[in-house]
Amino acid sequence: MMRNYKKTPPPQLLGDFLPEVLDKLKLSEKLAEQKALLLWNRVVGKEVKKHTRPYTIENGVLVVLVDNSAWMNELIYLKRTIIEKLNQVINLTAKTKKSEGEIKPVVKDIRFRLMS
Repeated sequence: MMRNYKKTPPPQLLGDFLPEVLDKLKLSEKLAEQKALLLWNRVVGKEVKKHTRPYTIENGVLVVLVDNSAWMNELIYLKRTIIEKLNQVINLTAKTKKSEGEIKPVVKDIRFRLMS
């Protein structure tokens, strides 16, 4: 007696379908936002890193804790540059794009707070 076996499809690489799954679950944007927290130290450099700690991000607003008011003041002047650099690095790694191929900003604003 001969058995009929269904031919199973070949295995797929996770990276081939994960972006689609994340989009369907609406997690792509959240994942990109979390990258901002992870990439903060790399983007701002050693000196700023010593005085800051990324805290949270929600709806494109990154909250960064700063150890003193002098550094907070300095960072306010650097905010636009930091936002631009963060978005460049995030979009290089996350491939977060609008339908026209235009880069979508992940970090829209940064709020600085003093560490307690």
